[in-house]
Amino acid sequence: MTYNKPLPNPKGISETYWKGLKEKKLLIQVCNHCQEQIFYPRILCPNCGDEDIEFKEHTGEGEIYSYTVLHKSIVKGFSEETPYTLALVKLDGGNAKMMTNIVGCSPDTVEIGMRVSVVFTDVTDEFTLPHFIPVGGQ
Repeated sequence: MTYNKPLPNPKGISETYWKGLKEKKLLIQVCNHCQEQIFYPRILCPNCGDEDIEFKEHTGEGEIYSYTVLHKSIVKGFSEETPYTLALVKLDGGNAKMMTNIVGCSPDTVEIGMRVSVVFTDVTDEFTLPHFIPVGGQ
C-alpha cells in the first residue's frame, strides 16, 4: 500500500515529536515553570512565556473535545476514505489538545466526551502518525 496523503515536514523543535512517534511514544511538551502541557511543539510556553520546557512521554489517553465527520474531501488521499472523523482530543492531565483522526469505529458512534487512546500508524518507513481509538470498544 502506498501512502498518498501529505506528509509532515519536521523542522526545528518538532523533530523530537516526530522521532518519538516513530518509537511509538507520544511526546508532548511540559513547562517546568507552570507545569502546563503544550501541544503543538513550541519554543515558549503559551501559558506563562517561559522557555524552560521539555518533551515528556504522555499516556496517550484523553477525551474527544470536538469533532466533525467529513463526507467529502478534495484533498488528495482523503477523498478515498470518506466518511472519516476528524477530532480535537483533549489529552489527560492538562489542557493540551491534538487534532487527529478517530479510527476503529464508525463515525456514527463518535461523541463529545468519548474516552480515546492513541494508536501509532506507520504510514511510510520514515513516518508514524498518531490516531485515536475509543477506549474499551465504545
